[in-house]
Amino acid sequence: MSAKQLALDTVDYDEDGCTDLAVGTPGENLGDAVDAGMADVLLGAPGGLGTGTTKDVHFQQATGNGSISASTPESGDLMGQAMVAGTTAAGEPFVVIGVPGEGLSGAAGAGEAFYVSGGTNVSVHQDKLNVPGGVEANDGFGAVLAADANHLAIGAPNEAIGTDAAAGNLVVFSHTLNSEKRPTPLFGLDQDLDTVSGGAEAGDRFGAALALAPYRPSGAARADESILAVGSPGEALNVNGVSKAETGSVITFRVTASGTYTQLDGYSSGTGDDDVSGTSEAGDHFGSTLTAINTAPRAVSTEATLKMAVGIPDEAIGSAASSGAVHVFSMLGAPGANDKWIESGDGDGVPGAPGANQRLGSSIHFTGTHLYVGMPYGPTATGALYALPMSNVTLGEPNAAVTAYQPGQGGLPAAGTTFGHAAR
Repeated sequence: MSAKQLALDTVDYDEDGCTDLAVGTPGENLGDAVDAGMADVLLGAPGGLGTGTTKDVHFQQATGNGSISASTPESGDLMGQAMVAGTTAAGEPFVVIGVPGEGLSGAAGAGEAFYVSGGTNVSVHQDKLNVPGGVEANDGFGAVLAADANHLAIGAPNEAIGTDAAAGNLVVFSHTLNSEKRPTPLFGLDQDLDTVSGGAEAGDRFGAALALAPYRPSGAARADESILAVGSPGEALNVNGVSKAETGSVITFRVTASGTYTQLDGYSSGTGDDDVSGTSEAGDHFGSTLTAINTAPRAVSTEATLKMAVGIPDEAIGSAASSGAVHVFSMLGAPGANDKWIESGDGDGVPGAPGANQRLGSSIHFTGTHLYVGMPYGPTATGALYALPMSNVTLGEPNAAVTAYQPGQGGLPAAGTTFGHAAR
């Protein structure tokens, strides 16, 4: 995401029964601080967003309370480049705001995140109590966020592992607050760990995309575990003895209620052993975006209820470079058991023919009924967003009608660019 674009999520922040929209604006200039950034929660009401008595909760460094008040807006902070919001298992609404350009202890661009809950906020970064790693220049901690009711994951895709620049890592937290009143760190992940497949290499950007979904294993009383998906769009893969640079991959992990983890599966296009569709090619950047959902969180989780979609915005379709695609998997079972490939014009709902540089899958988001897929650079100069019913992204089910959102159609203003870059 560039500094001039928005990050979005939804939550009932004020607990009034109406959905509120959390919006990050990382390219906002504050005084002389260029791209300092800020964030807002636009409050919903029965009449729609902004129609209630209180319309907005605003977050800007050096204002308000807590750690946000104690910090100073500076050029390049990019506050709001990543945003995630939700409700904890204890029923507490939360918002997390990434500030990946924040300088800390003389380290420019080390990055942090603000965890907002209960009327105040705290800073989370790699020099806080028990957080794995350390503050270093250009780590970009907080550039990527994911959360569910059980856990929070914060990515630092530009983190150097040893001498490997931008190999990437992440930290997983619980929503339980520790002695510093911050989310409790559980563990860090990078590809130099024996418990994570592959190896840390320069440019892998492990943690450049993250997704979490609540998981209820057989015999458990509730979904108090999580499945975590981690994208490495810069990962090189060996395909038939030939190294394919930046083809990309995704790894999933089971995170238990006690805070331990185990790796589950690895995902990439065209994995022959697992009968995964597609072909791994250099520059695909498989895993650039991720979304996951548990469609039945009160039931024991199954292959049918735990779904993950992987964005491949630089996938070439025929001769159309960077036309883009989306690959849908179950988060349980073999990766190729019921995967579904989505591209433009394939009959599953994205209309039109593949076009060069449309970058389908640059944004993706699951709800309980649809997969929203962004095409910010096509089919026209303004971009588009498509809502695919769940049947269209499930192997063996019949296709249903797709809703297309495009500037100039359906009452939407005709102006603007990169429509569909972010969706919730």
